[in-house]
Amino acid sequence: MNKRFIFSLALCFTSAAVFAQDTTKKQSVEIVSAFKPVLKNAVKLNFNATPPAPETGAPNLAYNIPVQNLYFNLQPVGLKPMSLQIDSAGQAHNSNYIKVGYGNYNTPLLDAGFTLGDGKKTNFTLFANHLSQRGKLRVQRFSNTAFSANINSVVKNVEVYGKAGYQNQSFFLYGPDPVFANSKEDSLKKPYQTINIRAGVRNAFVNRFGISYNPDLNINVFSDTRSTETNGVLDLPVEVRFGNSFGLLVRGNFDLTTYTPTGGEAYTNNVFFLNAAAMLKTSRLFIKAGIRPTWDQGKLNVLPDVLLDIHLQEKKIILTGGWTGYVQKNTYQHLVSKNPWINQPLSQFNTRITELYGGFKGTLANSFNYRVQTGFLEYLSIPLFSNHVRPGLFEVLREGKLQALHTQGEIGFVLQDQFNASAKMDIYNFLNQQDEARPWHFVPIELSAALRWQPSKKIMVKADLLSWQGAVYRKDISGSSERLRGAFDLNAGMEFKVHPLISVWGQFNNIFNNTYQRWNNYQVVGFNLLAGIRLTFDQKQQ
Repeated sequence: MNKRFIFSLALCFTSAAVFAQDTTKKQSVEIVSAFKPVLKNAVKLNFNATPPAPETGAPNLAYNIPVQNLYFNLQPVGLKPMSLQIDSAGQAHNSNYIKVGYGNYNTPLLDAGFTLGDGKKTNFTLFANHLSQRGKLRVQRFSNTAFSANINSVVKNVEVYGKAGYQNQSFFLYGPDPVFANSKEDSLKKPYQTINIRAGVRNAFVNRFGISYNPDLNINVFSDTRSTETNGVLDLPVEVRFGNSFGLLVRGNFDLTTYTPTGGEAYTNNVFFLNAAAMLKTSRLFIKAGIRPTWDQGKLNVLPDVLLDIHLQEKKIILTGGWTGYVQKNTYQHLVSKNPWINQPLSQFNTRITELYGGFKGTLANSFNYRVQTGFLEYLSIPLFSNHVRPGLFEVLREGKLQALHTQGEIGFVLQDQFNASAKMDIYNFLNQQDEARPWHFVPIELSAALRWQPSKKIMVKADLLSWQGAVYRKDISGSSERLRGAFDLNAGMEFKVHPLISVWGQFNNIFNNTYQRWNNYQVVGFNLLAGIRLTFDQKQQ
């Protein structure tokens, strides 16, 4: 036991000696080699892409076409003594062409158009046409020659346009007037010349402020070799949009006329109006509410400008209604465009028109459009025409007030670029009249229709129909009246492309040979056939 104690004591002293070594010596770490971290190579994912199976069927695309108001360019117009419509489905754009033809009743036709420019930013076009005709009656003649130059240029999303034109028309007083029985043919001629200058500017796209504008200046100098009339119209419309639903329309219009009748003093006929309206558009509603203060020869009238569209069943049915009013200037040029056989007026008056209407419109199957509306229509100071004093010359009569119920319907069907058909009808039921016994030469029912069909790229077929109920005319000074016979004028034509640059065409007018009268004692010619050729240049042909 003593040995064990001694051994333990010795072991303790030995350990104490070891821990009692010198600690002033600094500790250090020896680096054997530099540390180089290495990442283990990652396993890559390999994709085996498989292309999708090709589509073998045509995609079924659905288009939501917005409803358009059907204001077709088919307004029934007063027919000229030789009823003929120039074969045209619209003037050619960016093309050069010459169209010539000839028909019975000594009817030559020339129509030409030429375009210069790059076709994108700047275009300069020239148009010229001539049509004349000679009927079977004495001095039953008509001719029309016109030239025009047009320019359109787009600069930084702004379009600048201009036009300069000249038109020469000749009519003859071939109505059976005893006063004209021994007159020379030249003395029965009524020539009209028009010089037209027009210029304007409009933004091609709505700018970042939501503003659209289109100031337009139109000047016409009209004369009949004995009197001169100068018409100048400055139109200043501005539309401001606030988002996609709200907008404001502000428009100023200044219509100035100076007329110098034969042997009389020049006088003015000026009309000014300001149009201010607010517009609201949603997916189901469109509202336009505004007023149109109008100064007619210095007299102020505040006219309405209200339109309401309510969408039912998306675009299929739209209830529509409106209350609108405006002033129609009865310038010498405007009256001649309606009836070229009038006696030269010695004074001028304007017509104030107000209409309150309602109806419905819509689109079916994205191809069929329709519109039907009816309403109350009032004319204040409307011109009527009568040749009861001299059978060959019409006097312009002033009717103080004429009221009527006006019903209007339009239909249209469009099938791509191959088929296009449309029709329009106007019905007037006269209610009240102030001065004259009847609305002389006011047609109560008018129908117009058009069809364009292109069965192939080489063939174009068209047809046009004009029909109306005959107007009432005044027979004598006592006021007795009769009604003219109704008209049914069917025209048809065809154009066949025999070469990419050459087409032959034919036009058949008044197919049923109805020698009706739009104006009393002035009957139109019968069946009229024209045929010719059309040449096109510098145009890609199909």
